[in-house]
Amino acid sequence: MRFLRLLLVRILKHPQHQVAYLPLSVMITTFRKESVKRPLEGFGVLVPSLEQQNGLRTLGTLFSSMMFPNRASNDEYLYTTFIGGGRNRELAKSSTDELKQIVTSDLRQLLGVEGEPTFVNHFYWRKAFPLYGRNYDSVVKAIETMEKSLPGFFYAGNHRDGLSVGKSIASGCKAADLVISYLESSTDLPCAEQRELKK
Repeated sequence: MRFLRLLLVRILKHPQHQVAYLPLSVMITTFRKESVKRPLEGFGVLVPSLEQQNGLRTLGTLFSSMMFPNRASNDEYLYTTFIGGGRNRELAKSSTDELKQIVTSDLRQLLGVEGEPTFVNHFYWRKAFPLYGRNYDSVVKAIETMEKSLPGFFYAGNHRDGLSVGKSIASGCKAADLVISYLESSTDLPCAEQRELKK
């Protein structure tokens, strides 16, 4: 399996198959309920690129404690805010202190928060999202060629069928089904005999 992994890496590292990535920072913050003057109920808020002209710099915020009430104490709201992506690649690399100020400023405009967050946690992913470019079809063709050429090799993930969690899960389920079918159809595997004995 190590050979297959190395082969895939080699193919995908070829300049023709390069996939760029977008960085992302995620800031988890909590504020006391009395500090949030305009609390909104619901899933969260996305910030359209047009709103960046009005000073907002984040991509959006999930109202985590609204969706999952046990995520924060009864007297606090918990927010998950996203920074970076294709709009502000460099901003995603900022320090926790800088991002805390940016997130607090945006939440002040959106929700009327006052003061500082009572809790802050920062996660940074240098390669958060694959950025499908104009040569992306060659990446998909390389993956398909490997799957046809290497029996038992199945590829899944956000490189192939889409970025969302749902698409990634569906891609993984499809690959798992293919693996099961492959294993069940193989007669030369020792575990096939073991499965027959268990029936």
